[in-house]
Amino acid sequence: MGNIKILHTADLHLASAFKGLPPHMGQLRRRDLMQTLARLTDICRQQQTDLLLITGDLWEQENITRPLVDFVADQFRKIPATKVLLALGRSDSKYEDSFYCHYPWPENVHIFPGDMTSLMIPHLNLRVYGMAWEAGETATPDWSRLAADSADGSHILILAYGNPESLAIPQWIMNLDNLVYIALGGAHRHTVWGEKAWDPGCPEPLDFSCSGICGVLTGIIGETCALEFMPTGSRQFHQLELSVNHCSDLEEVAGAIEKELATFEPHKDLFALRLTGTRPQGEWDMARLQQMLTALYVSIRDETETSYDLNALETEYSRGVLGMYITAVKGADCEEKVIKQALALGLDALLSGRVAPW
Repeated sequence: MGNIKILHTADLHLASAFKGLPPHMGQLRRRDLMQTLARLTDICRQQQTDLLLITGDLWEQENITRPLVDFVADQFRKIPATKVLLALGRSDSKYEDSFYCHYPWPENVHIFPGDMTSLMIPHLNLRVYGMAWEAGETATPDWSRLAADSADGSHILILAYGNPESLAIPQWIMNLDNLVYIALGGAHRHTVWGEKAWDPGCPEPLDFSCSGICGVLTGIIGETCALEFMPTGSRQFHQLELSVNHCSDLEEVAGAIEKELATFEPHKDLFALRLTGTRPQGEWDMARLQQMLTALYVSIRDETETSYDLNALETEYSRGVLGMYITAVKGADCEEKVIKQALALGLDALLSGRVAPW
């Protein structure tokens, strides 16, 4: 057997709602996903890839439309020499009454819709076993059939959504001499489960849990397994924390944020930012702060605390509501974190005039 060129991707999630983002950013990211699929098929054509492996969640079933399916099929038609093998995942697991079942897919596309089935690719001397996520979720796959089928001298490739533990892949499968690769999906992060069992993660970040570089796996399997991680994400999602202890007003906070984001690509990437530390008395106008920033998208979570001299306030307002409030909260039988939050919220309200402090 010679070597087989593959490109392995998973979890593209075309038509994702991107519920955590505002509508205009969700629309931008959906376009990004489509462009990334087009790039992947371009790579297959340029590298003369034998197999395009897609291990689940190509799209999100509840949001998919006919025009988008047409776009997907057109991309696959551009690579007729590449066999497209697709196992259904959690988000696109329904086969019956779906586009997977009733759409006229190009001849180079093969879909594994349910329980484990096999496909022989004679010119590669390769037998591919594939199954949908739903099959592995509801019952333990019948791995015993691989022992009998492998007696014909063909090599084995497994295509599934999940990981070796969730799929209950026995060790003897991993040790088969004629096993060339186990293509997995669903982790959303590049994960090596074994010498020949890999999950590429998402080719594009889907939310802020997918921080870091996203991509696909390319290379050869067969006589040797030599795969490389290829970055493909058009943008990155970053989770950052910024202390604003040194900032005295909103303008200084905006300047500190801009300086922090400048070390990345702020006009292209997306950021989830936690503000920590202490701030001067009063609340900051988060809407105004957002307007002051020039980055493409920054979600800000304000976890700052107002800097108060509790002893001075307790003494000054000892006979008033504010002083009694401080004394009562400080003496409460609660965790220190809860006490600090109660003091911050109460003092902000009292000293801002929403409640009289005397």
